[in-house]
Amino acid sequence: MKFEYRHSFDTSVDTLIETMFGPDLAAHLTEKMTTIVSIETLERTEDDQRIERRVKYVPVPMIQKIGPKKITPESLQWIEESSFDKNTKMMTFQNVPTNPKVRAKMTNTGTMTFRAQGANRCERTTSGELKVKFPLLGRIAEGIIAKNAKKMLDEEAAVLAQYLRSQS
Repeated sequence: MKFEYRHSFDTSVDTLIETMFGPDLAAHLTEKMTTIVSIETLERTEDDQRIERRVKYVPVPMIQKIGPKKITPESLQWIEESSFDKNTKMMTFQNVPTNPKVRAKMTNTGTMTFRAQGANRCERTTSGELKVKFPLLGRIAEGIIAKNAKKMLDEEAAVLAQYLRSQS
């Protein structure tokens, strides 16, 4: 399933990018978001052209149980492997589930682009593809996961916007 989510911010593209890829945001998001248990930067390298990252996300499970089996946040965690190109202002990403069973059945890749909408307004567009390889139920699972991902990104955008306001 293909997806696209757009979020607008009352700041410049450069300020948004600097804040999103800065060292302080993960702790703030973890503290303020209700859809995430934790966000942890595992690796980050930067040069004149790129920022490369590996970031672990532990979500709040969207369901508590499947039959008698309890769903833990750790069973749904993933690692964002991303590369941000400073010239094009575009990030490519792959979200890799850490649970081997989930990783074997699901792939999620895409891009995040940033564009100005005036002097102090910009838009972030997250688009990509989510695939769940499971007979008959794969498309249903994709829809549920995409709906939850949108909820998570909407909340992240709202918390990020509040953080930006507090920094100015």
